Amino acid sequence: MIKLENLSKKIGEFQIDNFNLSVKEQEYFVILGPTGTGKTVILELIAGLEKVDQGCIYLNNRDITNTVSEDRNIGMVYQDHMLFPHLNVKENISFGLKAKNNYSKKKIEELVSEVTKLFSIDHLLDRDIKTLSGGEKQRVNLARAIIIKPDILLFDEPLSALDPNTKDKLQKELKKIHKIYGTTTIHVTHDFNEAVNLADRIAIIKEGNIVQVGQPREVFNQPKNGFVAEFGGNKNIYKGIIKENNGCKKIQINEDTTFDILSDHSGEANITIRPENIIVSKHPVDSSARNVINGKVVDILDRLSYIELIIDIGVTISVHITNESLESLNIKIGDEIYTIFKASSVHVF
Repeated sequence: MIKLENLSKKIGEFQIDNFNLSVKEQEYFVILGPTGTGKTVILELIAGLEKVDQGCIYLNNRDITNTVSEDRNIGMVYQDHMLFPHLNVKENISFGLKAKNNYSKKKIEELVSEVTKLFSIDHLLDRDIKTLSGGEKQRVNLARAIIIKPDILLFDEPLSALDPNTKDKLQKELKKIHKIYGTTTIHVTHDFNEAVNLADRIAIIKEGNIVQVGQPREVFNQPKNGFVAEFGGNKNIYKGIIKENNGCKKIQINEDTTFDILSDHSGEANITIRPENIIVSKHPVDSSARNVINGKVVDILDRLSYIELIIDIGVTISVHITNESLESLNIKIGDEIYTIFKASSVHVF
């Protein structure tokens, strides 16, 4: 559907070099990376807002590398709403249709009615843009991009400026709209949770280069390197040496700390353990999990939706539990506690 082949672009001291990416038809694809890694530049190259230095861009097997932006039939939505302040809501949404000069007034009315109902903004049609909330403005912006029925939608961090409640609602609306229209979508963000909730596949980029591509849970649970693991919110990243004894593999992190693992790796390796894949108990438990390690609680951090325990088990390990678990177990700083996790929960790379 959309293919970027050996793209290169230099802007000041920043450079994208030999960038390659393929996005399937009707796929919701998320490009994820920290600020300053080239996410917006990639979108602007696809949209024709920036000129490619080298390489090719294909849309539906058609080379659009040198096609002017207005002839690419691409819808783009930025973080800042970029609405026309002198037009009301209805006029903003219908602007792209009127520019095409091939829609009757009746058809425009029908399409505006259809898309504004989907975004629950049909009651705002006559409103002045300046009177809208941030969430309402972004819904108008999204409606304006979708109504032209683009071949591809490009979203440049469209939810990052919104409050958490509005952001959550718009995520659900984007999923619904994608299911209805099936428009191929590339969405860039630095928010891993946003990517997991929306994407069919994601690409993690660092300094203009892709470092991992896959389904969200695959990338989330099986990072290929420390950058991906850390960017995905995993604080439990360790380096050690893998040893085998009687067919069982272990990784030695330090003199006192060893984890059972399932892996084909040998020698030096890195591991991650998702904090939510670890359970805790104040007493030894009868469990099939091969890693049951005694430690001491050194900190308790309230993360609102969960509690993060920092436990010293020879290395510092982060564990996520619920508020209810914290209260029922009566865990306090300084308590002796067991951390329990399966060998299969230890990802080796």
